[in-house]
Amino acid sequence: MIEKSDAPLAHPSLYGAGTEGVPVIFAGRCTHCGRVGFPRQAYGCEACGAHGAALADMDLPADGELISFAEVHRHHGADIDTPFVMAEVRLDGGPLLRATLAPRRAVGLKVGARLRGMLVAGDRPGAALELRFAPVEG
Repeated sequence: MIEKSDAPLAHPSLYGAGTEGVPVIFAGRCTHCGRVGFPRQAYGCEACGAHGAALADMDLPADGELISFAEVHRHHGADIDTPFVMAEVRLDGGPLLRATLAPRRAVGLKVGARLRGMLVAGDRPGAALELRFAPVEG
């Protein structure tokens, strides 16, 4: 889901609006060994060392599985209000990433739950759109 907003993306080199309401993650795939990595980078495949033309850009739908999570109650940063939930999300396309969840509390969350990415405005007025993940109902 993508909020209707004129706000810019907080990290446009990492994710984008995608199509059909699902944000995309900007990943890279090694054409030599098939490894999919995030974020995109040009230094070489982390699995086999291939570089240059062997590294191809790919967009992954922001869909995945909840691997682990923690509810954060104290945070030194001023960019997000507490509490919030940090999680490890295994994207359907392969990479594991750490992300903030859209529910502010961990109540009802279960490891293995299906998650879908969404672009939402940050906690501060005028904040850019950030990628957050939320449980898929059903």
